[in-house]
Amino acid sequence: MLAAIGVDIFIDGLLLGIGFSAGGTEGMLLAVALSIELLSLGMATASELADNEVARKKSVVIIMLLAGLFFISAVLGATLLHSLSDSAMELVLSFGLSALLFLVTEELLIEAHEEEESVWHTGIFSGDFYCSLF
Repeated sequence: MLAAIGVDIFIDGLLLGIGFSAGGTEGMLLAVALSIELLSLGMATASELADNEVARKKSVVIIMLLAGLFFISAVLGATLLHSLSDSAMELVLSFGLSALLFLVTEELLIEAHEEEESVWHTGIFSGDFYCSLF
C-alpha cells in the first residue's frame, strides 16, 4: 500500500512542478487541487496505519517521508522539465492530468460502489466533475 501511495505522490509532485514551470496560474490551480487530494490521502493513510496497529511515531515518520517525497518530486518536475518546449509541456501536462483524473476517479468509484448508489450521489459527482472542467 505504501509503495503505491509513494508512486502516486511522486507523480503528483512532478505534475505540480511541471504546472509551475508552465505558468503561475497553472501551478496554483494544481496546488489547490493536489492539496485537497493529498489531505484526504494523508488522512486515509494515517487511518490505515492506525488500523494496522502501526505505532504513532512510526506513522508520523511515514507521513513525513511521503510529504518529503512530494516536495522532492515537485522540485524535480520544476527543474528538470523547465526547458521543455510549450507543445511538449502541454503534452506532458495533458498526460499527467488525465492520469491523475483517471486515478482519482477510479479510486472514488471503487469506494462509491461499496455503498448503495443513489441518483443524488451520481448527480453530485457529475456536477462537480463538469464544474471542474470550466
